[in-house]
Amino acid sequence: MLGKFFAALKGIFSSLFGSKNTPNTPAPAPTPAPTRPTSKPTQPTLPPPVATDPQDGSELKPDTIVIVAHEMEEVVIRPGEPDKDFDDDIFADETTTTTTTTTTTTTTTAPTPAPAPAPAPTPTGRQPRYLWCLDNGHGSKTPGKRSPVFDDGTTQFMEYEFNRDIVRRIIIQLEKEGVKYFNVVPEVDTDNFLEGRVERANNKKSDLPKIFLSVHANAAPAKSSKDWAADSIKGIETWFYHGSKKGQRLASVFQKHLVEATGFNNRHLKSRPEGQFYVLRKTNMPAVLTENGFYNNKLEAAQLMKDSVRQKIADAHVAAILELEDHGI
Repeated sequence: MLGKFFAALKGIFSSLFGSKNTPNTPAPAPTPAPTRPTSKPTQPTLPPPVATDPQDGSELKPDTIVIVAHEMEEVVIRPGEPDKDFDDDIFADETTTTTTTTTTTTTTTAPTPAPAPAPAPTPTGRQPRYLWCLDNGHGSKTPGKRSPVFDDGTTQFMEYEFNRDIVRRIIIQLEKEGVKYFNVVPEVDTDNFLEGRVERANNKKSDLPKIFLSVHANAAPAKSSKDWAADSIKGIETWFYHGSKKGQRLASVFQKHLVEATGFNNRHLKSRPEGQFYVLRKTNMPAVLTENGFYNNKLEAAQLMKDSVRQKIADAHVAAILELEDHGI
């Protein structure tokens, strides 16, 4: 009887505190530590633009140093010749940090990649040569970038609308011609979106070499945003990255066709030795920026609002693109 009592008591204690002879419930396995990524992102983050830097011809101050070139100037690009198409520090921060690291290098022989297939000829018989990154500049939220109000008290030129209309007309024709393109900023309800525009173009996958084409209208110095500029400041100019022969060659082709098609005043090719426009400086491809007339010149702004003039401007861009598609840079 006493033995049964002690046995029962032992069972109670075992159920309460466990027993060395009874295996406990196994502890849950530790959660493995998260693994670190083994590769870097495909593209580093671009440094932001400096807010006070001009981003197109309309934002230049009167004392800005600008280099003017003639579009008929012969530009010789020799095979294999280095060309400064963009900043050497394209993805570098604005500040430089020096660090010392020790690395172990393992030499391996990588397999030879298969050559990329040649693009198929288009219905027009033209074989695509480039991917054209079409940038329509500012959005509806970009401050300024509009003309004074016309005499009717309501009509006003909006650059974002003009830029998108020209690019839309260009795209219609490129699709018919079978030319490859990428609409960089299809959105309207946006601002300058500078880093985003450049990153989209830089990160766009393509088996073809890429060219960046930014479409704008210009503005001249005036007393205020409500005042028209002088009638004498007018015409078309095309900007390229200073020192880039490919950029200058591109700019010369666009400027030639734009002046011939519109009859506007020829302001020739332009570049800046320092502080170049962000979209020309940070795109990792040849790039040009066209300034298609002055929207705060009252007479020229009225022309730029005409459907027939806009079609001529779009046609001129397409003619330049087709010339480069046929003959290369």
